[in-house]
Amino acid sequence: MSWDAYISDQLLGTGNIKSAAICGLDGTTWASSENFIVTNEEALKLIGAFNDASGLASGGMHLSGVRYIYLSGTDEVLRAKKDKVGVHISKTKTAIIIALYEEPIQPGQCAMTVEALADYLKGVNY
Repeated sequence: MSWDAYISDQLLGTGNIKSAAICGLDGTTWASSENFIVTNEEALKLIGAFNDASGLASGGMHLSGVRYIYLSGTDEVLRAKKDKVGVHISKTKTAIIIALYEEPIQPGQCAMTVEALADYLKGVNY
């Protein structure tokens, strides 16, 4: 399966996600949904935040040029929100999965979808 198919089938196809991207831990974008461009700089800041999210707490999270308010995170998941749009990001061994959802989609629906794909990718050493 191509990385584009993961975006279209496993993420957007569920109806639980509005836009998505998969980026390698070097910041390069492997695949993204239409009109959702995550820059190398944005991806690298997110990747660094899995170890130290203090910069996100004060400056917010930027994706595709939009600033989101950082809500919470762990060493495997980051969450943010702006108005009716939420962000859920999961880290795998070699990549991060970035997903946006918009009301009426609930945060748990998006989280479950993203984390299921992350668990699968971890299981196949990605």
